[in-house]
This record gives sequence, structure tokens and C-alpha cells, in this order.
Amino acid sequence: MSETQTPAGKSGASMIRGSVISLGVRLLDLPSRYGFHLLIAAALGVEQTGNFYIVFSTMVALAGFGRLGMDQALTRQLAMDVASGRSGAVRPTIRRALGHVFLASAVVSMLLAGGAALFANDILRKPELVAPLMLGALSFIPQNMGAAIAGALAGLQRVGFSQMIYSWLWPAIFCLAAIPLVATGKLTVANTLVLTAASFTLAAIVGAVLLRRFVREVPSGDASDTIPGLLKPGLSLFSLELTKLLITSAPAIVLGIVASSRETGLFALAWRLALVVNILISGVTGMAAPRFASLYARQDMRGLERSAAQAIGLVLCLALPVTLGMLVVPQFLLGLFGHGFDDGAGALRVLALGQIAAACFTAMPELLGMTAHTRSLMRINVVSVVVLLAGLAALTPLGGSVGASVAASLAIAVNGAAAAWAARRLLGVSPYSALWRWTAGRLAGR
Repeated sequence: MSETQTPAGKSGASMIRGSVISLGVRLLDLPSRYGFHLLIAAALGVEQTGNFYIVFSTMVALAGFGRLGMDQALTRQLAMDVASGRSGAVRPTIRRALGHVFLASAVVSMLLAGGAALFANDILRKPELVAPLMLGALSFIPQNMGAAIAGALAGLQRVGFSQMIYSWLWPAIFCLAAIPLVATGKLTVANTLVLTAASFTLAAIVGAVLLRRFVREVPSGDASDTIPGLLKPGLSLFSLELTKLLITSAPAIVLGIVASSRETGLFALAWRLALVVNILISGVTGMAAPRFASLYARQDMRGLERSAAQAIGLVLCLALPVTLGMLVVPQFLLGLFGHGFDDGAGALRVLALGQIAAACFTAMPELLGMTAHTRSLMRINVVSVVVLLAGLAALTPLGGSVGASVAASLAIAVNGAAAAWAARRLLGVSPYSALWRWTAGRLAGR
């Protein structure tokens, strides 16, 4: 894109403004999502919290196989279609993606329900988790349909509403329903999972209503516009999603296999606290990803580099004070969740270091995915998953929650660094150079 099409200053201001709005929406995640974790920890105690997060982590890991990257592929495709004036393909593309997600989610749901006894008895060696795993299967269809709808909203540049459906609406619904149960001492692992499924369902319904409204604003366009296949790009982008899902959920699952429920509970709460930084990262990334796709469709490489630099700079400014608190006073922060959770302080310190690495490479994997370099992204994600699984196998039996934290943090650093290197090699995009030039210019101006 030439300089006459979008002035640099205007483009930069638009990116920062949009990211701040997206972050503002994502900050609603703090009271809702952390209310979700706080209610569970307060009501269930360390051991039962560990049991819940074994099931919840299994749900998170398997849910990705019901989406197959369709939500990310939908974001990319709709952003490119709108930027290219191919509005006639928007509606059928959304319908096709939602159909794929519904069918795949139904299959995954049936597989978990049917294999719950085998997994709980023979792998986890925790027979009491058979029924909770079967209840967890109820969440797949509404959770994944909501995610696909959120992906479509992001592709239509409705990032705030997309983040609402993706992140904070369902835990907010859960908290409202769960508070009376916590007050009366009736919140159990089983009804927690049922409430989770109901919350995902209501969030998906709200998302569907919003999507229908915003699609009406898209011009009908040319009915002859080619409807792209989403399965192939979705599977490529799925490697990125699967990597994130495994980093998020595999440590708790492995701890559930090789360690006690208490050790799993300590890690799970430390990990959820560390993921405060991920709220910042995903808030900015949610704004940046469709923008990357639009800029790449117009071959605006300078704008692409500038947007990537702004994403990293903004997240680092916000994340460093947060991670500093995790490194200095981890016992105090974990103690807020209840008695006994402060024993996870060592794990929280290691996870905080991993989140600093994640902030340094904000949106770098998404930059590859949104610019048609999904093959390179897939190779990077395979390496990251190998690092994660090898680290978990070697470190978790020896170090428990701290060992699992080291494996997760190492995988995060490898994934981000490799994606940044690939972006420089394949696209000529170096956000760190642009960020340094901007910082040096500001200091020289002063």
C-alpha cells in the first residue's frame, strides 16, 4: 500500500486506539474470569480444585479439535474479503464455518463421553472423575460455536464484541449463577461443570444475535464471489491454537497423571494468576490479527511492521509491572484465593518469567498465520509442542508444579522467538527495530 493510501500517523493512531479499546473490553475479563477461579477455589478447596482443573484442562485441550482452527480462519478470511470488496462471500463463508464447527464438536463431545471411564480409570487413575468428564463433554458444542461466532465478529472488525464472546461473558454468567451456591455451600465439581456448559450456551446465543445484526450491515455483494475453503487454512492455523491449548492445559493433565490432585490444584491456580498477562496479550492480538490480514492483502509491509511493533510495545508497558508483582510477592497473590494456595509461589515465579517472554513476542505467531505463512507457523508450533511435552515428561515427575511451570514457560519462549525470527526472514518485518527507532527518537526529542 502506498503512502497516499493510508498515512503512517493515521494508521499508527488507529492501531493504538483500537488496541486500547480492545484491552478495555478484555479487562472486563479480570472480575469475571478471576471471579470464576476465585469462586471455585473458595468453594472446593485445594484438592477438589485440582480435580476440577484436571477435567477443565482436558476440556480445553479437546475443545480445539472441535474448532479445527475455523474461528481463526474465519477471522482471516472475512477480514481479507471485506478489505478486498468481496462482500458476496461473507455470508456463505460464515454458514460453512459454523456447520464444520458444529459437526466436529459433536464428534469430540461423543468421544469424550464415551471414553471418560477409560481415561479416568486407566490413565488418570482417578475413578471419581468419570462422571465429571462426561459432564464436561456437554460444553464442547456451545463453547466452540461461540468461539467460531467470535472469530466471525473479529473478521468483521467488531473486535470488542468478539472479545466479549471469546473471553469474559461466559465466566460472568457463571459467577452470577454460582454465587448463591457458594453462599450455601452447595457448589461441587459436578454442578460447576453443568453451570460452565450453561454459561457457554448463553454466551453463544448472545454472539449469534450480535453476528446476525452486524452481517446485515455488510453489502450483499456479487453472488458469484468465490467461496473459499476454510478447512485447509483452518487446519494450518489449528497448529497455533493447538500449541496454545496444550501449553495451557497439558501441564495440569500431566500433573493429574503423575502427581496428586493437590499438586495439580497449586499449579492450576498459579497458572490462572499468571494468565493475567495473557489477557493483555490476547486483547492486543485480537485487534492486531485482522489488521495484519488487511495490511497483508494490500501489501503494506511498512504498516505491518509498524502495527506489530505497536502491539509489542503496548503489551510490554502494561505487562512488566504485573509480572514484577508476581515475582516479588507471589505468596500474597496466591493467598487471595484461599488457605494453602500460597504453596504454589515457586511455580508462579517461573510462570511469570514465561509471561514476560510471551509479552516480548506479542502477536508474532498470529502475524505469520494472518499473512499466508501458515506452513512455517505449523513447523514452529510442532517444535514448540515437542519442547513442551519433552519438558513435561522430564521435569514434572521430578519437580511437580515447578517442573511443569518450567516446561510451559520454555515452550512459550521458543514459540514466540521462532515466530519473530520467521517474520523477519519471510516478511522482512522487524518490529523490534521499529520499536527501538521509535523509542530512540522519543528519547532524542526529549
